[in-house]
Amino acid sequence: MIDLNELVDYMPLILRLYFLVLFGLYSYTFALWLLYEHRVDVFALLNNPLPVNRLNHSQAPLYRLTYKLSIIGTLLFVIAEAIYLLTRSSELSYIPVAIFCIIVFMPVRKLQYFQRKVFIRQCLRVSTGKYAVEYKFPDVIFSDLLTSYSRVIADLWLAGAILIYTIDEPSRSRRKELENEVIMSLIAAYPYAIRFRQCLIERAHSENVESQFWSTMNAIKYLTAFPAIFLGIVGNERMTFMWLLWNASSAINSTYSFWWDVSQDWNLDFLKNPLSDKSWKFQTRRPFSLPVYIVFSVLDFVLRMSWVVRILSQRHTSFFATDFGIFLMQFLEVFRRCIWVFFRIEAEASKTMAYLSVHDNNDDSLSHPD
Repeated sequence: MIDLNELVDYMPLILRLYFLVLFGLYSYTFALWLLYEHRVDVFALLNNPLPVNRLNHSQAPLYRLTYKLSIIGTLLFVIAEAIYLLTRSSELSYIPVAIFCIIVFMPVRKLQYFQRKVFIRQCLRVSTGKYAVEYKFPDVIFSDLLTSYSRVIADLWLAGAILIYTIDEPSRSRRKELENEVIMSLIAAYPYAIRFRQCLIERAHSENVESQFWSTMNAIKYLTAFPAIFLGIVGNERMTFMWLLWNASSAINSTYSFWWDVSQDWNLDFLKNPLSDKSWKFQTRRPFSLPVYIVFSVLDFVLRMSWVVRILSQRHTSFFATDFGIFLMQFLEVFRRCIWVFFRIEAEASKTMAYLSVHDNNDDSLSHPD
């Protein structure tokens, strides 16, 4: 029988993290393409420079950038993996990853320079929790994306520690030996702190009581993430008070976040008032049928509730504490966020009627369906 934990010996931690970044990049590129195929004016929603012909998504600077970076990133990943398999040196596999980072952030007027500069400025703006009205929606998308990558970002600290403290057996896992739960929890909590601060700033700029209320409720949602993160430091021993408190806080955060995903972010009404017939009908234009949204809502719920693996039997729980189990959980969270991003952008289009006209080829035309 195949030991899944042995599979990570063929891919060191830095490459597992790099794989998750590439998966997110490919998913984002696919989402841009699929949304455009359904006439969603995604580039206008994200405040990105529009293509010369808005009905040709392949000419959009954002799409061209993500597509090119996906291809370049894949080639570098193959090179890094080949280097590791041939030399068994995890240190050398960091080089292609570093090259990819340099390509993304290099101040050279090549490879969609203006679009990369927009992204770099967004990184600087979001990392400090700043709020700009003109960039509100794309910043929210990016900031929420960071929350799902929070454990991946924390593992980057661990990957740095592995690089610094080299050993004679590079294939052996050093997670238990080098990880610092306090530092990694602080790093993982930072993206949630960014969104929490953004919600408070948004509340301060709200023009009416209703907007203030929903901004406050959104801030509370991110606030509930902190106990779920930090109680894990002291709640590892099963059936103790802190363990029960940790799982209870995770249940509250996951349930609240799921309701917010469907009802607020995806603008679906069937969880607000499930007994009303109107809740099961679209009040605005939506490109997909209702069963599609129901299926992906159920999938979002299942993935949101991934914390329940902690209350399984000791034998099953121990699997998710291994390198492969941790990688699997990180992958599922990134996958869930990719689905969320797709429907979040689509829901914004339904609110603002940001759709491309099927019949009008005018670059500046937008259709406003009833």
